[in-house]
Amino acid sequence: MIVSLIGYLFTLALGIWGLTTSAELVARGALTASLDNLFLTLFAALMAVLSFGYLAWRFNPSRLAPAGAAAAGGGVSVERYVLPEDPAYEDAHIPLFNKIWIGLLALTVIEVVLAYVQLAGVLFMLTILLLLSVIKAGMIMGWFMHLKFDHPVFSWVVVVPAVACILIMCGYFFPDSFQLLRLGL
Repeated sequence: MIVSLIGYLFTLALGIWGLTTSAELVARGALTASLDNLFLTLFAALMAVLSFGYLAWRFNPSRLAPAGAAAAGGGVSVERYVLPEDPAYEDAHIPLFNKIWIGLLALTVIEVVLAYVQLAGVLFMLTILLLLSVIKAGMIMGWFMHLKFDHPVFSWVVVVPAVACILIMCGYFFPDSFQLLRLGL
């Protein structure tokens, strides 16, 4: 119960931070000043919406009302404001998580060895290292962030911004890198 209370207070603080930060940036007119301000404003607003939305969903009176309250025709009792209990923790996934952790460790060892041995050209090595990193990130997101066990919508919430971030990096950083390559630096 105390863990849930700490989590709810943290979520509330995150929502308040997001609301105040985005409101301050909009009030100052800094929204269009730079791409960084736009990103910070959107990120803060998203944190506020997600935090307050989660708290509203978590403490929805119809979800927390006693089972017989609605059927009895009476009003919803005061019990709806009781914090929900923490779910029971099961150790069933620990052997699987240990196997995933060993797999991640093995991929990291392969990456370190490939970085020192350099079997082929630089472009080929970077491609292999990038592919191994993407596999490791997928394993971490799938099992340790529990996206494999969640509803597919949660996976899209993580994957779409990651792809957008990669595309933004390709659009902004790669042209500068190629320019430096042409200059011979």
